[in-house]
Amino acid sequence: MLTFYLLADDAPRPGRTKLDELPKAGELSAEDFVQLQAQRILESRLDAEQDFRWSSGVAQMKLQLLLHRHPQLRPNNASTPEQRFFVLLLNASAADSGLLAIAD
Repeated sequence: MLTFYLLADDAPRPGRTKLDELPKAGELSAEDFVQLQAQRILESRLDAEQDFRWSSGVAQMKLQLLLHRHPQLRPNNASTPEQRFFVLLLNASAADSGLLAIAD
């Protein structure tokens, strides 16, 4: 499971004890992650069991790629990996924030 937190581009990476202070953008299961990698929405170099960070620009590019490939996505339904990823990217976009992914 990866938990995504909103984190400003210029903010330092917080320690694990400070994560509760960050707003959550959403979560992806390992299965969701693998499915998104199979669709080449997520890079194959990323690992669902390792933490990573995206700037707001990268998060915005991911949102555009996802919408290009799945123009039917709507934020009111989180029943597929694509929709769950869409919602967390929308949260980052609305906050003009980057994302910090923490593996559980």
